[in-house]
Amino acid sequence: RASFAHRAAHARAMARRGAEVTHAVAARARCGATRAMARRGAVVTRASAGFVLRNCGDKSMAHLDAPVPVPGDLEINQPKSVIGRQMSAAVNLPIEVPTVSGAHAMIDVVDGKVMVTDLTSTNGTFIDGEELLPGVPTQLLVGGEVIFGDEFLARFELVQQQVDAAK
Repeated sequence: RASFAHRAAHARAMARRGAEVTHAVAARARCGATRAMARRGAVVTRASAGFVLRNCGDKSMAHLDAPVPVPGDLEINQPKSVIGRQMSAAVNLPIEVPTVSGAHAMIDVVDGKVMVTDLTSTNGTFIDGEELLPGVPTQLLVGGEVIFGDEFLARFELVQQQVDAAK
């Protein structure tokens, strides 16, 4: 393994060349080295992965009694989220479609993995076509598809986004 001083020197050298330095590299360097990189004009970024459930349903409403707003993409920005029919103290990711239960499913992000648990919903939760057993967490892979009770309006694909926030 490279020594702490070696890593700091490497980060400073990258900054002198005007290279973008990731937060991981900067974190290995001393705080003074990070400040020095910023003074020299290097861009220090914090890179982390975010997840989005991108609505990929066909948006058909023929199966409903009345039209409803088409659900948008859902950004997973907390380690634990609950999908449900409307925003409430318990539900932080609403899908305002009548075929989605009040508290339909739970999303947990654990060690970079997205886990989906059906909360005994009326119309079920499906991952890649397989119905989940209520209360049993199941991994949703990036590129995988999840349906929350309505294959037309509540069908989502898991997308991983690289989030870079300048420090």
